[in-house]
Amino acid sequence: WGLVTLEPIPKGKLVQEYVGEVIDEAEKERRLMEWSKEHPNDPNFYVMGLGSGWYVDAREYANLSRFINHSCDPNCQVTTINVKGYNRNGIYATRNIQAGEFLCYDYHFDTKQGDKFLCRCGAKNCRGTMQGKGGLPESKKPLTWKDAKARYDNDVKQLAQLNQMQVSSQVSALIP
Repeated sequence: WGLVTLEPIPKGKLVQEYVGEVIDEAEKERRLMEWSKEHPNDPNFYVMGLGSGWYVDAREYANLSRFINHSCDPNCQVTTINVKGYNRNGIYATRNIQAGEFLCYDYHFDTKQGDKFLCRCGAKNCRGTMQGKGGLPESKKPLTWKDAKARYDNDVKQLAQLNQMQVSSQVSALIP
């Protein structure tokens, strides 16, 4: 999943508000605990801080902003603003964004389990994690999709060559 803009977006413009159900800290903890029990191998969730112990849970009630992906080199950022006494999270363009580009912002997850939230954005400054501080050591950084595809293509090529060698040796054994 991801979200692509259909029109150019100028730097500084509000892209979209991150909306969902507003919950407090206790409810957030309860929901995250329940999610981890029901989905032990799926760390994905759509909860964003709103400030002062309040959060936006976009799992069930949301708009398209929940499909904006993480990147260590984002084209958007989340800014909490006060609108008539209520905090709201706006997603703003940090540079001019062309039509057809994927929208992304840095999630800056506040977690001690950075290795559970691997990043494969492929940016030159990729931390290897969606965790906000630091990053994973080079040896633990996951492959980017581009690198994984290159490795896969190389493996397919090598297997094809190996298969061709086996076919050739079987054929030559049959010739008197």
